[in-house]
Amino acid sequence: MGNPAAHSPGFRNLVHAGVFFVVGLPMLALVRFNAEYLWVANLDLCILGFLAFGTLFNAFILRFIPGLNRVLRGTETRVNGIWLYPFMLLVCFAIFPYYAAFGAWAVMACGDAPASFFGRRIPHLRLPWNKKKTVAGVLAFTLFAMGAVYISLYLMPCPLFLKKDGSPELPYVWTFAALAALSGALIESIETAIDDNLRVPICAGTILVASAHFLKFSTLHLPETTHVQPHRLVHALIANALLGVAVMLLRFADLTATLVGMALGVLIYFYAGWQGYVIFGIFVGMGSALSRMGLERKIENHTAEANKGKRGISNVVANLLVPALCCAAYPLLGGRPSLLMAFAGSIAAAMADTASSEIGVLSPNEPWLITTFKTVPHGTNGAVSLLGMSGAVAASAVIATAAYGTGFFPLAFGAGARLTPWILSGAWMTIFASGMLGTLMDSLLGATLEDRVKFIGKGAVNFACTLTGAATAGFAMEVWGYLSVR
Repeated sequence: MGNPAAHSPGFRNLVHAGVFFVVGLPMLALVRFNAEYLWVANLDLCILGFLAFGTLFNAFILRFIPGLNRVLRGTETRVNGIWLYPFMLLVCFAIFPYYAAFGAWAVMACGDAPASFFGRRIPHLRLPWNKKKTVAGVLAFTLFAMGAVYISLYLMPCPLFLKKDGSPELPYVWTFAALAALSGALIESIETAIDDNLRVPICAGTILVASAHFLKFSTLHLPETTHVQPHRLVHALIANALLGVAVMLLRFADLTATLVGMALGVLIYFYAGWQGYVIFGIFVGMGSALSRMGLERKIENHTAEANKGKRGISNVVANLLVPALCCAAYPLLGGRPSLLMAFAGSIAAAMADTASSEIGVLSPNEPWLITTFKTVPHGTNGAVSLLGMSGAVAASAVIATAAYGTGFFPLAFGAGARLTPWILSGAWMTIFASGMLGTLMDSLLGATLEDRVKFIGKGAVNFACTLTGAATAGFAMEVWGYLSVR
């Protein structure tokens, strides 16, 4: 096996990255030129055979070659990264298209060495989920791997995003490189018994394929001037990661609810822009803060959210599924403005309903049932109060004003739309009315069907509330579009 003391981490890392440049890039050039000239028959089988040979060589022969066996750690068993490296390349080239396989290779080869180097020299700021890893190591992994993936994808671009002359569209190259590198860095930072050489390339290759098809779907029916651009996906992931950290630190939601909210938030940011994401963020922040307001009194009256006001997954899905679906449908229907307006209307409804219920239960006077106007105890389904209604009015106005102030309305109406002050005022009123109608629907269903009909509980009623807000705003937008072309 060679002398264990001869093991050199630096030499191992150098070999790890060097193989990509010495072997990987020439192989990439071979694939690229062969696609044009077809001078090597059955190239796929040749590559798989070469990688299979490399796997067997590293597993059974490498340890007996003086000098090269320095890459082996003295404590390594038969299951080690030396043969897993070529084996996982074999797997990647067997299951992924070439652009994803080479991209996964770049992440695996060029991220680990810088992460190890900078992690040892800047040992401060340990990761919360793995004290053995550092922030410096994760950043180094991401930056170096992103550069390597960019080179790989520039030379072997995704065939879904090519210019007419066959060259790659650079915004997509940068986006894919960032996504693959970041995902590889995060997967590598997690403490697990599964070897990095297994986790990292499979994750990076999957991300490359999935993001390519997602971006193709997202832009297929949209004009080139659309605000939905590939780099916004990276922005969406970063923004939602930061929001998720804030939500967890402030204990606004549990882990599962936070992760689901982040996933839905990515769709919202990507399709509704940063303007729509600000509206979403206002709902998350204000709604969570209102749940905490007067918490002790709410707990005493048994009107507080479960788990001391902390949101669960059912609450997140009930309030955010409709807004996310409105955004997801946006590219499917060719970028119809009514879908983005429906998104804002659904958020206004969720915000108004949250304010109405969370503020209303603090009213010093007993509320009344919306269907009979008889006074009922606080927390009764369908109960309303002047204080709660005032909260709903204010919340709807806040969302409508945020949509106006951020420039969301020009984004929703589309480039080239001539927006007069009257039209903008009408858009403001539409979002405001959507919020109020949504919370009215919530109260009506609460008084008549909630907990009285099977499968209709608080979550279903909240879903109907946001759906009402979305339908109101979307229908108003469709009517405006019809009348404007008359």
